[in-house]
Amino acid sequence: MTASHSAASQQFFGGWNLVSWTATAPDGTLRHPYGEHPIGRILYHPDGLMSASLMRSGRASFASENRHEATAEERAAAYYDFMSYFGSFTVEEAAGTVTHHVDGATFPNWIGTDLVRSYDFAGDQLTLSLERPDGTRHALVWQRHSQ
Repeated sequence: MTASHSAASQQFFGGWNLVSWTATAPDGTLRHPYGEHPIGRILYHPDGLMSASLMRSGRASFASENRHEATAEERAAAYYDFMSYFGSFTVEEAAGTVTHHVDGATFPNWIGTDLVRSYDFAGDQLTLSLERPDGTRHALVWQRHSQ
């Protein structure tokens, strides 16, 4: 850890397990993008690197053990129910935001972009949230990983 790390950025360091992901529409409709029991992990390293992987639990296996033999339908379902990206991160404590600077992602449109998330720490939990252009508010709750 270098002296350039703020106390705010140090709070992120380590691994976090996804507890929940909710999306609340402007009319109050609540949905769970990857179901009520999503699986995921986000990692923040003191070197300023991060990675995140999220998926729906209970995903169907492919008929073949060779992923290259998957049907178009199997591939579409696997893509739809899994998301991953990696890059670096910066924390803006005054704004209450963490920015993920995306180097690689399953969604190619994110590569080279910045994903800005509001953050809140409460005990061993980290909530990352964002508001989509349509007004839908996403909240992802993460529990600090402990062995």
